[in-house]
This record gives sequence, structure tokens and C-alpha cells, in this order.
Amino acid sequence: MKKAIMNGCFPSSMSLPERFELAAEAGFQGIEIGLAQQGFFSFEGPAGDVQEVAALARKTGVAISGMLAGPMWQFPPTANDGAVREQAKRMVRRSIEVAADLGVDTLLLVPGKVEAEVPYGVAWERAQQFIRDLLPDCERHRVTLAVENVWNKMLYTPMEMKLFIDQIGHPLVGAYFDAGNHVPFTWPEHWPPVLGERIKRVHVKGFNSKAGYSFTGFVRLLDGDIDWKKVMDALRGIGYDGWVTIEIGASRGDPRRSIHEYSADMDTLLAL
Repeated sequence: MKKAIMNGCFPSSMSLPERFELAAEAGFQGIEIGLAQQGFFSFEGPAGDVQEVAALARKTGVAISGMLAGPMWQFPPTANDGAVREQAKRMVRRSIEVAADLGVDTLLLVPGKVEAEVPYGVAWERAQQFIRDLLPDCERHRVTLAVENVWNKMLYTPMEMKLFIDQIGHPLVGAYFDAGNHVPFTWPEHWPPVLGERIKRVHVKGFNSKAGYSFTGFVRLLDGDIDWKKVMDALRGIGYDGWVTIEIGASRGDPRRSIHEYSADMDTLLAL
């Protein structure tokens, strides 16, 4: 498996070139990024920004291991407002184009969310239709949409995720398995045997179950109570050998030191 770090692990004050350089210095093989809403490397940015990011990867030797499909929390594909759904679609289409230009084959997609005014059945149908509408773009650029299990009040179990993907039934739609997101609800090691080759990417972060359903439960990778040996055995059991990306909030202390510590944690994890 290959070791990557998510862009959000770095402090917001650090520029993208600085993040690539620090990732390389800390020994990461890849970095997961996404288009910004404005400024450098943004949805409306010039083609030169994409070329500059590609040059960063070449210069530092840090591959772009994956990309986010867009800020789907802010623009959920399941929203009641059709204009919001269309904006989400435009963002994902642009992300697909940029991913192809950068040689990235997989995008992380938050498929939407269940809300008081968006019942689960409605959210399910809208999310699937949203993805189906984007399949021609995926086929044209050979980019996979990997649906992540997040705290969006849907797809809480591996069986739900499997059904969601299989009902769409397309080889360019898979799962982005986040091993820490559903510790309050399921055991992460139960997911890989159910999803199998549907898993296209993996996120890892620690979680302390004593916190319950609370963001305060997210902790440093090897802290908390996830049985990482079981998780890694489960991934190897399905033959997964792709990118494993650490996703944890930026440290409030020394950012350079923390990125090196994250890298050491990942080395320990991948050796299990």
C-alpha cells in the first residue's frame, strides 16, 4: 500500500507549494488535494494553475494520490434546491476534468446528506441520479467517483454502501472507505470483506469511542480504540494495495513536526 496525506492536515496558512514540499520532506508518497472555491487552483481558475500543480508534483516527487470532487457539504447533491444540485454537478464536472489533466484516476465524492426536509429515500434517489448524470464525464476522462462513508446520516453500514454502488452498477463508481468515520456505529474491519474490490481509496484517522457520536472523538491516528491490525488484515484480505491517506485536522502546535509525526504513524500502521 502507498502512503498519502490529505491537504487538510496542513495549516490553512501554508501555501500549496509549501504543503507539497513538507509532504516530501516527511516521506509521504502522495497528497490528496481539491479545487478551492476561489484563488489559486480553484474552480474558476486558469489552466496555468493546473499546470503549476502538476509541476509541483514532478518537482517534489509527491504524487497527487487523489482529489476531492468538490465542497459537497456546502453544495449537497441531495438538496431540495435544484440550483444547489446543479452547482454541485458543475463543480464535480470541473473536478473530473482537472483530475484527468493531472493524471488522477479517482475523486472522493460526498454523495449528499439526509436532512429534516430531505428524507433518506429522497436523498438516496437524488444521490444516485446525480452520479448517473456524471457517468458520461467519468467515461470520457476515465475517472472514478468514490463515494465516502461520512456523517451525512446515510450509508452508515457496509451493506448500505454495497447496495448503493451496485444499484448504479458502473465500473467507474466505487467506495472511498474511511476507516475512522463510523466507529460510533460499526467496526471498520467489517467493511472491506463486504465491499471488496469496490474500495478504490482508503482514509485513516483515530477515533475514541468514549466520545460517542461527536467530532471530539477524532484523535491522532494510533490513539483511540480502533483495532488497526484487524483493519489492515481486512484490507489485505481483499487484495487492496492502493493509496492509504491520513486525514486528521491540522495541528495547533508545530505544523512541521506534526506532519513528520503523522508520517511516522502511517509507517507503523502500514507495517501491521
